[in-house]
Amino acid sequence: MSGKILIVDSVATNRIVLNVKLSAAFYTVFQAASAREALDLAKDHRPDMVVCAASLPDMGFALFARRLRALPDLQALPLVALLDRNAPETRLAMLGDGATDIVAKPFSEPVFLARLRSLLRQTHRDSELGIRADAAEALGLSEAPAPFFMPGRVAVVDANRPRAEASKVALSQVSGHQIDSVVQQPGHSAIEPIDAPDVILLRIGGTGEDGGLALLAELRSSAATRDACLIAQLDSTEMPLAATVLDMGASDVVSETTDPREIAMRLSAQIRCKRNKDIWRSQVQNGLQAALTDPLTGLYNRRYALSFLKRQLGAIDEAAAPFAVMVADLDHFKAVNDTYGHAVGDVVLTRIAGQLRGGVGADGMVARLGGEEFLIVLPDSSRAAARQAADRLCRLIRETPFNVPDRADPVHVTISIGVTLARPGPDVSDPAVEALINQADRALYGAKADGRNTVTFSARSAA
Repeated sequence: MSGKILIVDSVATNRIVLNVKLSAAFYTVFQAASAREALDLAKDHRPDMVVCAASLPDMGFALFARRLRALPDLQALPLVALLDRNAPETRLAMLGDGATDIVAKPFSEPVFLARLRSLLRQTHRDSELGIRADAAEALGLSEAPAPFFMPGRVAVVDANRPRAEASKVALSQVSGHQIDSVVQQPGHSAIEPIDAPDVILLRIGGTGEDGGLALLAELRSSAATRDACLIAQLDSTEMPLAATVLDMGASDVVSETTDPREIAMRLSAQIRCKRNKDIWRSQVQNGLQAALTDPLTGLYNRRYALSFLKRQLGAIDEAAAPFAVMVADLDHFKAVNDTYGHAVGDVVLTRIAGQLRGGVGADGMVARLGGEEFLIVLPDSSRAAARQAADRLCRLIRETPFNVPDRADPVHVTISIGVTLARPGPDVSDPAVEALINQADRALYGAKADGRNTVTFSARSAA
């Protein structure tokens, strides 16, 4: 995996050794001998990750982490701390000071590189979601951040019930999260959809390598758990599997001897990551919805309508039933705006949109083409059924009084509808989307010429 990694260490030989390992793995490497030099390099080169010695000559680790992540676009930068000695209290302090991960010397090179790959994959995915979320924010669709960090749901998955319960108790004592134990049943899904957790702590070992890895693959692919973060907890005898499980999609790896306090801190970090991703996904969905929806009426917009029509045309053949395409336009709507004001006109438009959507039913599609003009598509509709539906919509609008704010008298409007049918046959060429709309539009002109508040069919329907 390519990427830019900044090494920060005051000992030249340490930098050289890391540089060789990372360059051999095809990373672009920058080196700094001090915190200040590292901050300058980070400003200029925007690394994807920083690998830093726990002790720096000119700045404490916590201050360095804060200043590093205060740089533009580096707020979520992964920061891996290298420890000369694997002391539990030091590990806890480094995580509390801002380290994303801790690697103690001597370390396994394959596992070290797998940790870096895992962190970079997560960072790149987060970056892609963040770009889309920025677009949603620019459209005014972003959600307000949570006012405080809410406890999450953690599932401890293990084949050994007593061990699962012991892990649950130990983590509950040092964590404010909801901890549930789940006994792994071979051949069965470990997590039910209704119980989908934020983080899964999966114990691998003691039941055979294949069972643990198979369950990891299942959890990563299952719809109920694929969005959950997953921390693999390996037995001491299974630690050589760390690189494999990270490359298979685990978010993090700990050992059976890892201090429960450290596991709790890692759980909290993963839960924060999960919450951010959930928010970003929601923003992306809102952005996609906004791209297809008319903001005033809530109906589909022209872009979606054209795409919908194209799909309908692609799905029909000689044996298929025809579908109806209608263009509807409110009669004399300019007079409504001129008489009552555009605010009242917008209220009327919105309520008419609701009437049309309800009148068409679940199978039909209603879109706002612009102004007071609407496009209606009725799949599987004969000429008689289309006539009946269009007449019903005309009557519905005509007979519905629209109450508007600050007015005692309701507003009455009518609608005119032009209809065409799409029905390919042996003697009929496949109609294009724009051709169908133009035919319905010409039929609408006929309805206007006939006195409005009526329905007219295209004289040259695509039928």
